[in-house]
Amino acid sequence: MSQLVAVVYDTPEIARAAADRLRAEGRGQTIQMRDLVIAIRSEDGAVKLDQSVNLIAGGALGGAFWGSLIGLLFLNPLIGAVGGAAGGAVAGWFGDYGIDDDFMKEIAQRLAPGKAALFVLAEHLTIDKIAPVLARDPASLLYSSLSVEADALLTRTLARSASTAMPTGSTAPEAAE
Repeated sequence: MSQLVAVVYDTPEIARAAADRLRAEGRGQTIQMRDLVIAIRSEDGAVKLDQSVNLIAGGALGGAFWGSLIGLLFLNPLIGAVGGAAGGAVAGWFGDYGIDDDFMKEIAQRLAPGKAALFVLAEHLTIDKIAPVLARDPASLLYSSLSVEADALLTRTLARSASTAMPTGSTAPEAAE
C-alpha cells in the first residue's frame, strides 16, 4: 500500500536537499519511492511543481530500446529506434502516475509564499527510518496518509527539528513567560 507525506520547508533549496537525502536512502533500500515532487509557492501565490521523474524522457528512452529490439527482428533497427522513441515519448506525455498534480497544487496553496513542500509517495514507508532524514532541517508536516501512530511520530520528530533550529538567545514560546 502506498503512503503519501507532504513536509514543508522554509525554502525550495532546503526541500531539494531533503529530496536528495531521501533518494540516497532509496538507493539503500530503506524506502521504495514511487514519486517525489517539490511544490514551491512563489511570492505571487502561484504554485510550481518540480517533478522528480521526467516521464517524456523516460518514455522516449524505453521506447527507443524496445523499438531497436523490434527493429532488429525486422532488419531495420534505426527505424525501430526512432519509432519506438516517438511512441515512448507520446506515452510519457499522456501517462501520469504517482501523485495527482491538482491535489498537490491544492495542498500547496496552504503554504506561505516562498515556502516549499516535499511530497513523497512511497511503498512500505518505514517512518522511524525516514523521519530523521526529513527532520535534518526545520520542517513541519503538511499532509499525510499515515497511520495515527506514524503521523504522530513524524509530527513529533519534525517539531523537534524546528525547535532545535531556533537562533541563539531565542526562547520557546512556553519558556518566554
